Amino acid sequence: MSVILKFKAGKVDYNEETHKCTPKPLKGEVTIKKVEDDESFYDFSWESREKTAAGVAHNPDEDELLIIPGDVTWKHVKSCTTGRVFCLNFTSGAKSFYWMQDKNDNEDDPSELSAKDKEIAAKIQKLISDDSAAADDDDEDDNDEVMKT
Repeated sequence: MSVILKFKAGKVDYNEETHKCTPKPLKGEVTIKKVEDDESFYDFSWESREKTAAGVAHNPDEDELLIIPGDVTWKHVKSCTTGRVFCLNFTSGAKSFYWMQDKNDNEDDPSELSAKDKEIAAKIQKLISDDSAAADDDDEDDNDEVMKT
């Protein structure tokens, strides 16, 4: 599989009842690759960047997700004011939340997207967009109620 995109991101626990996100402390990395058997699908994986004493990656919550263009969205959780959280939202209703771990250069507003965040989001959007689908509805944010604590 050829790597298309890699970036530093942590995982976030989402509470459906309170609509709150809690970042997990592990340093991590998201990698997106083309699936070898089907060039139209992508492998989205998250794994820890932290090593155990033996030098092995510490991966208690490793993600391995199959991305099918048109079946998923990558949205910035705008209601989060203490960091930069994105939601990988599947049409099935499954959601995975990630917080961007590179600094955003604005000490006064930790929720402001950096140029790198915007570039990553644009690349992911281009990969997952289904050209046969209707126009993208950027104004609609399904995660407006989500808060990061």
